[in-house]
Amino acid sequence: MTDKGANKRHFERARQVVPGGMQVTFRNSQGHVPHYIARAKGSRLWDMDGNEYIDYILGGGPNILGHGNTAMREALKHQIDELYGRETTALEARAAEKISHHVPCADWVRFACSGAEAIAYAWRIARAHTGRNMIVRFAGHYHGNLDFEYGGVVDDTAYPVPREDRQGEGNLLSRMFCTSGRAKHAYRDSFMIEWNDLDALRSLLQKHASEIAAVCMEPVNIASYGCYPQPDYLPGVRKLCDEFKVLLIFDEIVTGFRMGLGGAQAHFGVIPDITAFGKALGGGIPVSAFCGKRAIMDTLIDGKAITVGSYNGHPLSMTAVVTTIEELEKNEAAAFRNIDRLGSRLAEGLRDLFKRHGLPIILQGFPGAWKLCWSPEGVILNQADGLRQGSGMEKAFTFGALLEQRQVLAWGAFMIGAAHTDVDIDLTLARADDACGDM
Repeated sequence: MTDKGANKRHFERARQVVPGGMQVTFRNSQGHVPHYIARAKGSRLWDMDGNEYIDYILGGGPNILGHGNTAMREALKHQIDELYGRETTALEARAAEKISHHVPCADWVRFACSGAEAIAYAWRIARAHTGRNMIVRFAGHYHGNLDFEYGGVVDDTAYPVPREDRQGEGNLLSRMFCTSGRAKHAYRDSFMIEWNDLDALRSLLQKHASEIAAVCMEPVNIASYGCYPQPDYLPGVRKLCDEFKVLLIFDEIVTGFRMGLGGAQAHFGVIPDITAFGKALGGGIPVSAFCGKRAIMDTLIDGKAITVGSYNGHPLSMTAVVTTIEELEKNEAAAFRNIDRLGSRLAEGLRDLFKRHGLPIILQGFPGAWKLCWSPEGVILNQADGLRQGSGMEKAFTFGALLEQRQVLAWGAFMIGAAHTDVDIDLTLARADDACGDM
């Protein structure tokens, strides 16, 4: 067991001035004491009590290069010496060129600070381009914390009902998303259906295509159960969007620059009209991007649609984008080969452990990001399927808490980065074996 005395004392201090003592509501839970990290290097974190952890959270995904990457530190130090205030610099074009070079749909690129902003801008551009209002989104997909990025009209009902509200007590997303304070009208701006179901999308488009600006999805649903698209699903969605003249938006906040330099769209060979990036794009520095085809993004040129923000294109975030992509490009993208190898090895080892201990736990996702799920059937296709199987996220978090006691950090998911090593995998599997005994 780890000593957390200093962490607890600081938590009590933080609770006097910070609601709940934490900056992110999702991480609050009864009796939970957060890790206040004092330093980090490579794949390891050390908290205020000196406890060392193998880090598979990676800041929620952004720290794809690991902690304390030399190239990133030197680039940021140099930029701070030159200019650290917000001004227009040549870095904006350099960063955009890097993205455009690798991402198939990225004819034009603009920047923001968070994933939620990038998605909001992508939806605004889609509405401006089509002249329609509604967005199609999918149960269990997370697109940010703004009011209209949650929920949606379900089953053609006359009233806006967030899908999560209708799933019962076993759905952690219901407790997260169905909270007070959001504008009621926001739910009326989108339809919500189940993912990995072409018939559901076809039926909705047949009824409402004239109202729909875009279909928006995570190409791999890491936010919920790590659901992977069925072989015909993404091509089928692309075909339906073309048939009904509706735009396709990929939320690549997680998959972008983590599934590969070209993102999920390059991996699957299905090209959306607009894409949003974040997290790994900046290697740990706050930044996001929204990009798309020239004929769609041109709504931004004449002011038909606007995207503004004091820190959009900040020189430090642009430095981070350029440096992160350059590091990932090195040696013909060797970092991704390492991530794929280690991520696959970790997943295979964990699956063997779960089977040996008789636990119906599965991992879903891709080598750079695995989600832990409870599934007696061995696969979960979408939100409804997961809830039908009783795969509440609480069980995955329980296993994560057991790993935390053994100094492995994973929030019900494993993010693999360029700094992870075979030693990390060996230690993780040994500690996970012990945790399985308690599970």
